[in-house]
Amino acid sequence: MRNVFLISIIIVFIFPTHLFAQQTQKNLYLTLGFGGTSYRGDLTNSFESWGGTFHTGLVFNKKKRVNGYIHLMIGGVRGNNDSYVFNSTQTTTPNTYFKTSLISLGYELRINIFKKENYSLYVSPGIALLRYDPKDEFKNSYSNQFSTRAAGEIYSNVSLMLPIKIGGTYYLKNGYGIGVDAGFLNPLTDYIDNISQWGNKSKKDNLLQLNLLLYIPLK
Repeated sequence: MRNVFLISIIIVFIFPTHLFAQQTQKNLYLTLGFGGTSYRGDLTNSFESWGGTFHTGLVFNKKKRVNGYIHLMIGGVRGNNDSYVFNSTQTTTPNTYFKTSLISLGYELRINIFKKENYSLYVSPGIALLRYDPKDEFKNSYSNQFSTRAAGEIYSNVSLMLPIKIGGTYYLKNGYGIGVDAGFLNPLTDYIDNISQWGNKSKKDNLLQLNLLLYIPLK
C-alpha cells in the first residue's frame, strides 16, 4: 500500500503548477485507477494480505448533489492461517489457505457532501455483481473439493455486493481529476475463503478497499 501513496504524490507533482488554478468540472468522466483490497474472514484476525485491483468506470457528474457511477473492478485477495482449526467434536478438514480472483460490475450513487468548482467530497453506496473463485496453493478451485467443507455444503461463485465508500476528487484546470476513495465492499457471501459452516466467525467475509483514480473528461 505504500506504493499507492508514493505514486499518488508523483502524479500530483508531475502536473505543472498552473493547472491547479481555475479548475472546471465536466459532466462525464472516464475513470482509470488502481488500488488495494484486503480480506477479513475465518483465516484472518483483521483486514490484511492486501491484493492489487484495477478499476475503470463512468462518472455522470452533471448534478450537484447525486450522480451515478458505473464501475468495473478486476483484482484478487488471499488469506493464510496454517494453524486454523474449527472447534468441533466431529472431524473437520477446512482449508487453511486460499487465493481468489475478484471481478465485479456495479452501479454506485455519488452523493456529494461538498461539491465545489475544484473539488468534491462524497459518500458512495452501491450494488454490484461479484465473481470469485477461491483456489488452493496449486491453483485448483475449492468449489469441487468437498472435503474442505461440511457435508452437502455447496455455493455459487457469483454473489451480490453492497459496497459503501467515501471519497474525494480534485479537478485540474484542463478538466482532468485525481481522486481517492475507500470503503467496504460487503459481499453477500461467506465463501470468499471457501469456509462457512466450519468457520469460527459469525459474520460474513468482508473486503476493504482503497483506490487511487484518474478522471478523464469525456465531454
